[in-house]
Amino acid sequence: MVFSYVVRDYFTWHYIRAWKELFNVWLNLLWFVIHFFSIPELFHSLFAPWKRITEERKQGFSFEDIVGYIIINLLSRLLGATFRFTILIAGLTLLATTIVVGACVFVLWLFAPLVVIASFVFGFSMLLSYSTI
Repeated sequence: MVFSYVVRDYFTWHYIRAWKELFNVWLNLLWFVIHFFSIPELFHSLFAPWKRITEERKQGFSFEDIVGYIIINLLSRLLGATFRFTILIAGLTLLATTIVVGACVFVLWLFAPLVVIASFVFGFSMLLSYSTI
């Protein structure tokens, strides 16, 4: 009688309460990865100058000033885009890995009690087959 209550309570915990908690942990991990790598901010500022290093254009017309203005600002934006893109790729890779691993954990969690029961049955069958020899 007590065993049936324990089994019922375990399966209630395993498939209802723990399932919800596992899902909340997975959502927290996804939130952490997104905010640790600042993925939305990196998308919005992908081509912004690196550390706001820019060259101000001087008044009047001077070919050297215009070329220096264009080159410095272009290099700063390219450098910023390169670093941000690298971090963005790393963040998106980790985010995809978190999604895939989370899905695998959910599938494993679904079948974990069956694996435990099957292991006991297999172990007892192995014990019985060796004891008859």
